Amino acid sequence: MLKKDLKEFDINAFKDFEESFAIVTAGNRTTGPNGMTVSWGGFGRIWDKFVCFVFVRKSRYTHEFMEKTDSVSISFLSDNYKKEKIFFGRNSGRDCDKFKETGLHAGFDPDLNMYIISEARRVLKCKKIYSIDLEFNDLPEEIKKMNYKDDDIHTMYICEVKEYLTDEE
Repeated sequence: MLKKDLKEFDINAFKDFEESFAIVTAGNRTTGPNGMTVSWGGFGRIWDKFVCFVFVRKSRYTHEFMEKTDSVSISFLSDNYKKEKIFFGRNSGRDCDKFKETGLHAGFDPDLNMYIISEARRVLKCKKIYSIDLEFNDLPEEIKKMNYKDDDIHTMYICEVKEYLTDEE
């Protein structure tokens, strides 16, 4: 993969998060990797940094990994990996090794102490800079009814993008 300047990052967040999904991978040498598909997130600039933000439910196994590490990766795989992306979203790392089950490979980056998915077409290597649990009582009623029937609230993670890798020229 080629390392590119962040100013060259050109993505349609609506399409790639909603339609193509991304896989957020957290973990370090001690914990090993765990990942899950995410369809809630985006990109922007805050605090003079290029950032991405993702939402992870507190009940998800990946949430534990997100809380224990400072670095995460956001990987975008082509639609050739649709089955694998669905598997990452429907199964828990508590019950299986998602990488072993799907045949995807979690390569370790020792410089940033993180795992990335080797088969990804784009990878954002990120450092967590802020997280906050959504406040259930502050959400509009329609959002609560549609997304939080069981009160399983999300944590929003804001992550500084440290490196952008792509297999595109």
